[in-house]
Amino acid sequence: MPRVRLKVGPMPDMRAVAREFPDTVIRFLANYPTKIGVCSVLEIRTGDPDRFIREALEHWEADTIEILHQDEDTIVLTFEGQPPEGYFVSKDIGYHPTTPVVARDGYLFIEFVMPESKMADLWEALDERDIEYEVLSITDGYNVLDSLTARQREILTVAIKRGYYDNPRECSLTDLAEELGVNKSAVSGILHRAEGVIIKDAIGDLHDEQ
Repeated sequence: MPRVRLKVGPMPDMRAVAREFPDTVIRFLANYPTKIGVCSVLEIRTGDPDRFIREALEHWEADTIEILHQDEDTIVLTFEGQPPEGYFVSKDIGYHPTTPVVARDGYLFIEFVMPESKMADLWEALDERDIEYEVLSITDGYNVLDSLTARQREILTVAIKRGYYDNPRECSLTDLAEELGVNKSAVSGILHRAEGVIIKDAIGDLHDEQ
């Protein structure tokens, strides 16, 4: 499937931070809904973490901010509050951006992996929500294996080498579990999730067509 890279913004709060901390890069590692909005996990790379915490965080409208980690050049925190309008584009089109989403120089750099047939929905959702954006690239270089975790790739590779997917099958889940040193149900679950990613990439997620 094509990979779409967008530059979104400028974002007023991110631009204010970028002016005061020009070399800072913010990565949104994860987002999940809460009762009061959305909680985001952020990794912030900056030259002066103490000053960033003192001065930059006041630009962000948040209900709660919790510092999870801090060292000489990195801050990891959770940020809970109301999301910007652009957050809802993912819900509009049924596809989430790949992570991390990067904030730099007051802009968000966002990447989607999606069928070409969904691109019109993406442009329409961005326009309807009055979001400023620039298309940086649309490429076909996506490899579905990039969507698998390291553990999924490892177990899938062992399963293929051992003939688990051959016909007739040359090894069982029990054989794989013994070789990998994990229980049978864990191997089954990991393979099932990996297979689901590959199959949906090959034929599309039929839930999106209902």
